[in-house]
Amino acid sequence: MQKEYCIMPTSTMYETERREGLHRHEVFFGYNRQKSIKYGLVVFLPPELHNMSDMGVHFNHEFDLALKQIGQQAFTEHYPDMDFQKTFGKNYL
Repeated sequence: MQKEYCIMPTSTMYETERREGLHRHEVFFGYNRQKSIKYGLVVFLPPELHNMSDMGVHFNHEFDLALKQIGQQAFTEHYPDMDFQKTFGKNYL
């Protein structure tokens, strides 16, 4: 399996490397999906934490917001010369 670029810190909430059975989730999706991929703001989730249950990030606002906050912090640390809000259009912190 090809390794995908991920700058997200390790966490018990998600995986930072793709493994069989996990779904890739772009932390900032919609019109920011390609930016998430480009800047390594992706995580890997089991189906039930992605979009196959009410606990999944696509249906659980708290989980979604937590990932966005972690992603914004990771972006700011990894890309100190870039402005997160200008790049992604919103501040999640």
